Amino acid sequence: MRLREVLSVLSKSSALAVTTQNAVADEEFLQIKRYLHVKTEIEEAFESTLKELRADQVLFLCGSSGDGKSEILTRYSKKYGERIDFHLDATHSFDPDETAIEALNRLFDENARSQKPLVVGINIGMLANFAREGSEHLNSVKSAINTFLTGKPQPTDKIQFLDFEAFPKFRFDREEVSAPFFSKLINQVVVEDKGNRFNDYLIGEIQLANQGDRLLVSNFLLLRDATVQKCIVELLLNARIKRDQFITARMLLDFIYCLLTGPNPLFDNLFLGGENELLQSIAEFDPSVIRTQELDQFILHRQLEIENHAFSEYVEECAEKYSLVLPSKLSPASLCRLMFITYRAELNSQYPKQFEPAFSQSRVSLYRTIWNAHWAYDGEAEKKASLRRFYSDLVFKAVTNFANRNAEYLGKDVFFTSQHGDITLAAEAELSVDYKKIAADATAKNPSVHSFNLHLKVNDTPLLPIPMNANLLDLMLRVVDGFRPNKYEQNSVVLLDELVNEIVEKVSNGDTLKFFKSGEEIAKLKNVDEGEEFRVGGYRA
Repeated sequence: MRLREVLSVLSKSSALAVTTQNAVADEEFLQIKRYLHVKTEIEEAFESTLKELRADQVLFLCGSSGDGKSEILTRYSKKYGERIDFHLDATHSFDPDETAIEALNRLFDENARSQKPLVVGINIGMLANFAREGSEHLNSVKSAINTFLTGKPQPTDKIQFLDFEAFPKFRFDREEVSAPFFSKLINQVVVEDKGNRFNDYLIGEIQLANQGDRLLVSNFLLLRDATVQKCIVELLLNARIKRDQFITARMLLDFIYCLLTGPNPLFDNLFLGGENELLQSIAEFDPSVIRTQELDQFILHRQLEIENHAFSEYVEECAEKYSLVLPSKLSPASLCRLMFITYRAELNSQYPKQFEPAFSQSRVSLYRTIWNAHWAYDGEAEKKASLRRFYSDLVFKAVTNFANRNAEYLGKDVFFTSQHGDITLAAEAELSVDYKKIAADATAKNPSVHSFNLHLKVNDTPLLPIPMNANLLDLMLRVVDGFRPNKYEQNSVVLLDELVNEIVEKVSNGDTLKFFKSGEEIAKLKNVDEGEEFRVGGYRA
């Protein structure tokens, strides 16, 4: 076999993409699949729970399709199958005359008579379906499921849940991104190690010289570089937090396969899309569309084929280090992508370093900084000052600008409430930060990188937490810059609209209401005695 054929085990179309109890495959492929196994946090927690599972307990291993439930359940059903009943797939029934819900009803009834613990692999959607449609005599199970789905603590340990979503795949460590599972999985494929069968086939491909798959070899060597892997992990994070991209182990293996075996050099395969969902999401972050003076000048010089000795040395070094198979003339876009994935690589040439500000600075990077500021907050004065700047310079401005988009003349502490002919009504409001709630949030373990909570007060009245994600942050930045969005444009606009409506509702019931005409304040109505007395001030006809 050749390297390209062996790598097909990673493809989503491979017969080994999904593990089942009765799978039959070539022994070579099975060994490679076993080698690819990387133990995750949830797998460690799962095995630890199995060891302590009592005869009267049920454990649900739940998540989404493709997240690795079948892999884990198959592995441990072989190890603990004599002591524990395992049900690997609750999505369907293996009896054509029986629905998935009926199969689960039967499963729980049979388990009640078996005197063994029960482990069930199940998708969150099917879990919700069973809570609605399962047999009434299983109400205790259904009640436990409903409690779990609403995020409340379980009243008993007889029914337990391990959810893939409770074990974040990405983490922020200060300004650094880490994704231990993804990093290990990528490295497992390309690592230069005697135990790596892919590496054995790579050596064979290199020995074939001109008869070898030279493009595949160069892609393999590029992906072996730790700095390239780091770049790819950061791109996966961007897709996760900016586009809410769901990422599973199966998707990631297929993603690696497409990067290595695609029709182009790896740096183009990475950004030109394709059938893989992750590639489709990452295409949005193509560095060749970044517009800065330095990059625009670089592209112009390459289009005009202006000679640049430093650039030529950089390309030659990359070609030698990674055995790159480069066309006689790479497009400027391709060269931008090559520099993007290698600007942190250990090269003698420092040419790509000049573009680091453009490559490393983005609104996703800003999101990471603010996320860290919230989750690290412990009341310390310097950390509070950092949060205060974020709220005053961005959040309060964005909220005020959005609320007053139809009355831009209103001041920063005044919120538009309604329009009556040529008269505008507005209410005074003082926005502040609820630092105590931010500090309380920061005590949580394994926080999701997907969002953090904004905590605001209006006239000292706390609002409900507002989930801030990368898209809402991007929207706020654009609103401060003068962008006036349509509320139906995207979900984050609706979220900002709901926040403003909540603020306006509270300030409308406040003590002071202002009247404006032609952009000027003409009167102020103030409640001075809890509805018993009102005072009118500054009236002008």
